[in-house]
Amino acid sequence: MSRSIKELSLHYDPINESNTFTSGDFVEGRVVLEVTKEVKVDSFFVKLTGDANVRWTEGSGDDQETTYSDHERYFKLKQYFIQKSSKKGKSEKNTTLVDGETYGPVIRPGSHVFPFRFQLPQQNTPPSFEGNHGWVKYVLMVKLSRPWKPTSTTYTELTFVLKNDGTNDHLLQPQAATQDKTMKLFGSGKMSMTATTEKTGYMQGETIRVFVDIDNSSSRDVKLKYSLKQEQTFIARGRTNRGFKHIVKETRDRIPSGEKSKFIVDMTLPRDLTVTIENCRIIKVQYQLKISLDVSFASDPAVTFPVVILSAAQQCPPWQGPPAGFQPYLPPQPSLVPYPGELPPPPSGLYPNLYDPAVLPHPGAAVGVYPNPHAIQSGFHPAPSAPVYDPNQSTKEFSPNVSY
Repeated sequence: MSRSIKELSLHYDPINESNTFTSGDFVEGRVVLEVTKEVKVDSFFVKLTGDANVRWTEGSGDDQETTYSDHERYFKLKQYFIQKSSKKGKSEKNTTLVDGETYGPVIRPGSHVFPFRFQLPQQNTPPSFEGNHGWVKYVLMVKLSRPWKPTSTTYTELTFVLKNDGTNDHLLQPQAATQDKTMKLFGSGKMSMTATTEKTGYMQGETIRVFVDIDNSSSRDVKLKYSLKQEQTFIARGRTNRGFKHIVKETRDRIPSGEKSKFIVDMTLPRDLTVTIENCRIIKVQYQLKISLDVSFASDPAVTFPVVILSAAQQCPPWQGPPAGFQPYLPPQPSLVPYPGELPPPPSGLYPNLYDPAVLPHPGAAVGVYPNPHAIQSGFHPAPSAPVYDPNQSTKEFSPNVSY
């Protein structure tokens, strides 16, 4: 970072205990900028983007190696703090410009806070995801551009979950299936297995319970096996790249020939298990539950069920407020600066009092009382400069540690 820029940081306000967002939520926060000397700015903005990306390579060697990639953008929201006059009012491709306070192009020495506010679009976008060959990310980024200087940026990620809007009632329906097998080689008789699940959809950390009824009327001993398998699929340029991973894989005690047995199978899901993704064009994450009978030297009778994994945050109770001791930032109080040439320069080291003292809060006035922004001395116009940030007004802030 440039010597003249001491701090450029980005902070957003959590809206629930799980620190997650979903479609329609508001994302509010602030950018803190501290400069050691006066700097001139070409543009200064914060943006919120939602994207999916896949990329993998097949083959080996320069002539045999082929890279497959694809990208999907869901939205790009941008709020300018400072924008070049020549670009004001112009539309930006695939970008939704968000209204907000704009400031003059010169930032004076000191700490300044710039508030922002976005609303996530009401659309069916996939949840946050990081996989072997792709990802879905929702990123807040701030960018500061100055004449003849390197651009300064910083960013953080938001965790996005699917909205629990009551349309997933089908995930509460139980599933059941029966599989029979008649022994012909290396045995005789018949075996039958019926498996029933309580529902189809499960939260991270929840326990999948399966009821299994086995009738082993064959001449062979068998064993009960069950597994939960995750499949990740990445799609690009008509090609697919699939990977499998067993979340659970177990074998239970044997069921002797001629016996009947009933089992209750419990599988506790990891709390950080990747959620199901079915609403992304280039990335799929799906789960399959398999119940089978292990028969030596013969094919195993099996039943399979689809399983949908949901974020535990989707059923969080209403948030009761921020953690104890958390003090949010107070709303910024921008100073008002006259347009150049309208008034003579102030004496060295002094700044004019731009507000009528009668409407200024007296020392010790209640926190949250701010002067009337319309009570301006004659000859001045509301062209705000960067708002000054008082660190004493905040005792704690949220700044998630994110690697990107």
